Amino acid sequence: MARRRRRTRVQVVGLDRLERRLADLPDELKQAAQAAVKASGRAMKEDVQRHVRRDTGNLYGSVEDTYERDGLQTSVGWRDQDDLYALFHERGTRRIPANPTLIPALEREGRELAARLRTEVRRRL
Repeated sequence: MARRRRRTRVQVVGLDRLERRLADLPDELKQAAQAAVKASGRAMKEDVQRHVRRDTGNLYGSVEDTYERDGLQTSVGWRDQDDLYALFHERGTRRIPANPTLIPALEREGRELAARLRTEVRRRL
């Protein structure tokens, strides 16, 4: 029986409200928020690359950061269909011990995002 592939998804509560409030603010502040999100996305990608197993280097090389919602939402992970085995490394199998990289990277960067946002807003004002 084939196992269904599940994705880990984290949703930021209040993103819609933040977008509405940013629309009312000057473009400089919106650009500051976009820069902070982009910096956080890059930081999470680098964190995942630092901690992922490197047998062939495929997982290291194929992790991507993508941006949506006018640059206010980032997604970090493996996009290539050939990287299904990333799930095995993340969650583990009978023969491969779990080596979670995505959620720990998100947790580490989550603490930094507010500081990045403050720094970007101050720099642009």
